[in-house]
Parts: sequence; structure tokens; C-alpha cells
Amino acid sequence: MRTYLSTINNPWRLFDELLGDFPFEPLSAVWRGRGGQYPRVNVWEGEREVVVEAEVAGVDPEKMEVSVDANVLTLKGTKEVAGETAEFQRSFSLPFELDEEAVKAATKNGVLTVTIPRKAAPERRKIAIAKL
Repeated sequence: MRTYLSTINNPWRLFDELLGDFPFEPLSAVWRGRGGQYPRVNVWEGEREVVVEAEVAGVDPEKMEVSVDANVLTLKGTKEVAGETAEFQRSFSLPFELDEEAVKAATKNGVLTVTIPRKAAPERRKIAIAKL
């Protein structure tokens, strides 16, 4: 499998987390305002599918939504952080036509795994030529 995107194994992750908790509120708000950083994800492409793993520790699966629309995968959810409700959303444009009916999602140990199979290519067919 080829890796598309990896933010779970990001070597700068600790730095991001430290600055996210920075005590000087204006800088902290600006840093968090970068957007699109949560949840962290890994995306792999195989011959028949793409697998997206998202770090969603502490998020109730009932408060998450996985949707696919026009080859765009969207992950939405709500997480309780220090007594406050924080919403998140990440979207990924997929570079192939996908089988929307066969998309599967599951959570285990704080990791959401979404498996997105490619749509089978139409088989080549020979067209008979009629004599007029």
C-alpha cells in the first residue's frame, strides 16, 4: 500500500500539541485556528481500496459521522474537551471513483478506520456492427 497522508506518525506532533496548550491565549488561539488538524489521520492506497485511519480517542462513536459525496470523504464529530464541546470536520477528495455502497467504518481503541473500495471498472465489451 502506498501512503497518501500521515499525521498520526508526524514527528512534529509533540510540538503541535505543546503549542496547542500554550498559555498565552492569543497565540494559542491563532495556532489552533490553523484548522483541519484534528483528527490526525493516515491514508493508504491499495490496488482495490483506500484506507483512512483517524485518531478519535475520547470521541463517542454516536457523535461521529462518516459520509461520502461525489468522491469526497467527510469525517465529522463532537468531542468533549475540558467540559466544553468541540466540533471537528475533515474532508478528503479521493482521486478515483468509489463504490459508495461498500464503504465501511469501524472504531477500535480510539482509532476510526474507514475502508473505501474502488468502483469496479466497466468491462470492455465488443459492439456488433450491423450491415445496412
